[in-house]
Amino acid sequence: MKVTEQEKALTKVRILEAAVDVITAKGFKSASMREIAQRAQVGDATIYNYFPSKEKLLYGYCEHIQQQVMTTLKAVKNFHEYSLAEQLQQLVEIELQTWLPAREFLQEIFRLTFYSPIAAYEHLQEARRLYTLMVVDMLDAAIEAGEIPQQPYHELLPRLFWDYQTGVLAYWLKDDSEAFANTTQLVDRSMEIVASILHHGLVGKTLDLLSFLFRTHVMNRLETFSELRSRATVIKRRFMADSNETAGS
Repeated sequence: MKVTEQEKALTKVRILEAAVDVITAKGFKSASMREIAQRAQVGDATIYNYFPSKEKLLYGYCEHIQQQVMTTLKAVKNFHEYSLAEQLQQLVEIELQTWLPAREFLQEIFRLTFYSPIAAYEHLQEARRLYTLMVVDMLDAAIEAGEIPQQPYHELLPRLFWDYQTGVLAYWLKDDSEAFANTTQLVDRSMEIVASILHHGLVGKTLDLLSFLFRTHVMNRLETFSELRSRATVIKRRFMADSNETAGS
C-alpha cells in the first residue's frame, strides 16, 4: 500500500514530537533513535528514512517550529494592517509561544549548538530560511507602503533579526520571573529600538561608518606594516650581501 504525502507528513510530525518527549526526559546524548522510534510507533529503520541522524532530528524540530509560526502568523486577523514594529513583535511573541511546550527541548538545542556551532549552522539552514523569509516579507511590505525608507544592506537585515530572535530565546531560557515578565519587558523595549533603527536607516549608516573606519585606519595600518616589512627585508638583504662580499674578500 502506497503511503500518501499527507501520511508521511503526519508520521514526520509524530517522530518530531516523540523526539521532544524522549530527549527532554533523557537528554540528547542518552536518548536513542530506537527509543524515539518506539515512542512514535514507527519501525527502527523507518525513522532513518525521515531523519538520518539524531542531530538532523533535533534541528528538524526547529524547522517544524518555523512552519508552525508561519501558519499562526497567516491566521492573525488583519495582520497586514499592523505597523512593521507590531508585525515584528508579533513574530517574536509567537515564536516564544510556539516554543513554550518544548522549552526544555530548546535548551538541549542550545547546548548542542554551543558545542558544535559549525554543524548547528548547517543543520539550521532551512529553519533560518523560513524565519528570514517571514522577516523579508514584512520589510518589503513596509518599504513598499512607505512606512520605512529603502534600507541599505537590505539582505543583511533578516539575518540580523534572526540573531536578535536567537538572543531573545537564549534570554527567555534563563528567565525565572513570573510568566516570563522580564522577557516581555526585554522584547517591548528592544522592539522600540529596532523600529527606530529601521525608520532612520541606522543599520546602513552604522555599517558605512564601520567600513569607513576600517578603510581609513585598519587598512592604512596594514599598509604601513607592509611597508615596514618590505624595508626590513631590503635591509636584511643588504646585510647579507655585505656579509657575502666580506667573505669573498
